[in-house]
Amino acid sequence: MTAPDATRSRVIRITPAALTRKIEQQLARHRRAADGPAPVILLRAEPQWAATEPTLTLTDGTPIRVTTAVSTLAVWDHLVGHRTGAAPEPLVVLTDLTDTELGPGVLSDVFRNKVITIEPWSLIADCFGAQRVDPRLAQQRWAGTALIDAMPSTGWPKLSGTVLTRDVALSCLAAARLGLNATNGDAENLDGAALLRWTLRPEATAALTDLPADERAGLQDWLVERTGNSARPVFALIKAGRVGDSLPLGLVCAVLWSDDSADAARAKGRVDQYLNDAALGDQELVALGRTAEQVVAEMLVESGRDGVHGAAVALHLRQVLDQAEKLVIQLGAQAAAASSPILRSGFDHLVGTVARALHGTLAKPGPLSLPALETAVDALGKHHLASAQPQRVERARMALRLTRWLALGDPTPPQGVGEAIDQQVAQWGWVDWALTHVWAGEEAHPVLQAAYRDLYQQVAARRRALDEAFAGRLATWTAAGGPLSGPTLVVEKVLERVVAPLIRDAGPPVLLVILDGMSTAVAAELAQDLTDHGLVEFDPLSGADKAAAQPRRRGVVAALPTLTTVSRASLLSGKLLSGGQDDERTAFESHPLWAGRPARLFHKGSLHGGAGEVLGAELVQALGDAQTVVAVVINTVDDALDRGRESADASWRLNNLGPLRVLLDHARSAGRAVILTSDHGHVLHRDGTHRSVDAAESGRHRRPGSTPVGAGEVLLSGPRVVADEHRIVALWDPDLRYGPKNAGYHGGAALAEVAIPLLAFLSRGAEVPAGWGALSDQRPAWWEPVTPATPAAPVATIAPAVPPRKGTRRPVPQGQEALDIVLDTPVADAPAPGLLDALFASEMFEAQQASTARRMPKPKIRAALDALLAANNTLPLPVFAQRAGEVPARASGFATTLARILNVDNFEVLQLIDGGQTVRLNVALLRAQFGLPDDVR
Repeated sequence: MTAPDATRSRVIRITPAALTRKIEQQLARHRRAADGPAPVILLRAEPQWAATEPTLTLTDGTPIRVTTAVSTLAVWDHLVGHRTGAAPEPLVVLTDLTDTELGPGVLSDVFRNKVITIEPWSLIADCFGAQRVDPRLAQQRWAGTALIDAMPSTGWPKLSGTVLTRDVALSCLAAARLGLNATNGDAENLDGAALLRWTLRPEATAALTDLPADERAGLQDWLVERTGNSARPVFALIKAGRVGDSLPLGLVCAVLWSDDSADAARAKGRVDQYLNDAALGDQELVALGRTAEQVVAEMLVESGRDGVHGAAVALHLRQVLDQAEKLVIQLGAQAAAASSPILRSGFDHLVGTVARALHGTLAKPGPLSLPALETAVDALGKHHLASAQPQRVERARMALRLTRWLALGDPTPPQGVGEAIDQQVAQWGWVDWALTHVWAGEEAHPVLQAAYRDLYQQVAARRRALDEAFAGRLATWTAAGGPLSGPTLVVEKVLERVVAPLIRDAGPPVLLVILDGMSTAVAAELAQDLTDHGLVEFDPLSGADKAAAQPRRRGVVAALPTLTTVSRASLLSGKLLSGGQDDERTAFESHPLWAGRPARLFHKGSLHGGAGEVLGAELVQALGDAQTVVAVVINTVDDALDRGRESADASWRLNNLGPLRVLLDHARSAGRAVILTSDHGHVLHRDGTHRSVDAAESGRHRRPGSTPVGAGEVLLSGPRVVADEHRIVALWDPDLRYGPKNAGYHGGAALAEVAIPLLAFLSRGAEVPAGWGALSDQRPAWWEPVTPATPAAPVATIAPAVPPRKGTRRPVPQGQEALDIVLDTPVADAPAPGLLDALFASEMFEAQQASTARRMPKPKIRAALDALLAANNTLPLPVFAQRAGEVPARASGFATTLARILNVDNFEVLQLIDGGQTVRLNVALLRAQFGLPDDVR
């Protein structure tokens, strides 16, 4: 091992950790006799011992005493005392005396008859487990002293190699001295981002400024070299006493140094003054800005995580953003900050852009006024702070969706109840969902608040006209007895037409969940969340509805009045009646549709278990018995109509619905099909008007009495009205109520009250019952743009560069152009027949199709690819197979065969993802593999 001679005569201060390592090294190399006296070890070092205890314990458990001596007499006194005291442990004496100064009389009684010298680099290398020291490191005398002084009590981490490099040693030193996190001395972890994160530590300035001057200068020079140009402004701020401004100032620099305006130039001059004219160049401040934006973007992600770390990061993030906004004002950088992708100023500017665009769109409604709003909302969603304020961004998106719907013009009023229910499920319930978000409003921007108010009034007026038209159709339909022929499903027939066939046809066991009060708006949002939870949605009436072109989400007509005591009792008994929980339980559990199978109904009081249990033991047992038909009532939505919701979030998701998530987990484990429905919908209170009547039976219906039917009311009569004389007067206007103010109401005749959503789910990969059809994306066309606004980056798939095949494909660009990015684009209105025509005409396709054992018909391939192209290139496997005319049992085999045709040279044009449960088409790779022109769509 090599070490520089210049360090041999130098006296250093030694720490307990370094002393422990040195003594262990000496004792390991020079064993004393087992029966000899405990040795006295003279060690040449500064005669100072800062440890509070005079005894150290070696790693093998051996204790040693440590003392100091500044003279020969002091050393002699320690020798005499140790000999006469017969101490059992070794004694270490730290002295700055040499062998010559002590003389042979003293040295004859000490370990190895000499003063043991400390060669710093030899000791340091040994501590790291290295055989050699990087010459660049050994030349820096300050580093040797610092590495011994800063050695942790556990020693420095052992290296995997034999050479202690400069970067490894100094990154360990920076971690120990400054708290810079370089894992196990890995210098690659120590970059500009780590340095900026370190500036958030309260002790950062003191940790650096308290170091000896040569060590501080040496570490700073190395950190600049290691972490790049962004380090120089950090050290300038430390010198100015403003280390905490490193990240905030970096965010401001990021926008200033990307702005060439005169205002930005003046603000740049103020930055120089803020740094005490540290003579930094543009390169350093640009690097600071770029690194600061990277760090804050990472912090935004971390702040959203649960736990102590996430909360701590969120606190630091608020402080950084607060200070950055103060600096924006102090430095006069307001104009440049408006373009920041991270600063609040940039987010607020984009909110204002949305507000102006929305006002413009509403002033001149129609498709031609939408692009500016599309672009504004798209930009808002891409801002880094969008994830920190998701409600504000989601409300802007909902407003955009509603303006798209308005741009379509007034919808044709429904011609019948069945059509109205279908439209409520497919279109207008989505309008209601979006309207709920817009009503919740904007938090801070008054111009956007006014725009939302205008938008709400326009949409609500159109919805009110649809409710009025529906009320007339409902009155006619109900008076005629509510004809039950055709596909229209009424609440009292749900058990017979949806649940019972699973029992009759030996389908999977079933779980029926009644979300009391769930409207079509709530269901539209919840269905997406359930799909993300690993379930696949189906149309349970697809096989029975011969008139339907394809499977679709279904709606159910509630019993009248739309009350729990009427409609839920009718649902669970299979006939129109009014009753309470005991009536529901008796009727459901003894229903003849179950053909003797056991059935259990669990209401709110019997859902939950005791301490430590989410679900009661009886419910868990019933769910685990495949022979038992299980139904569960969850009242979360209905309860919220009475008491309201404390959350500012207008959403209904799986986690908001009590035990539903746990129920679904049990259902999935037991292989149960899940039918999710309601007994009625609801309308929400939105500054409505109270109407005083004498014969009110609920907040939304009354007895006919002597009061004539007024504006906003409809007379409903017939056998489906469960009331005296089968007659009621119901409110169809969602802004009217009879009773006291609540968060929401039901009992009336608005579409949102009468239409009941019906959702059916299976676990991925489950056997599909007869007559069930897998659903594709149920979002209406106006929910997402037909063509994207400015394409968003990163959520993308990088297609590999494909080498050209001679005579069959066009050349693929090399380098950066070879990275074809396939964006997560919105759903298109229709597939691209031109693209498939070009595919089928290519020589490569003919060769690939001919190579399969059984030639797959082109019409079947076209149907499958049409379905994928129309569904944003991704479909659940059962839906994919069904669109191609394949039975569910052959879905996997069909997808595999088609993949063999399309995946030339094993490049995955067609890919099975999510454990083989989802099919994805890479259109960019399809073009490259088969040589399809870019202009073919």
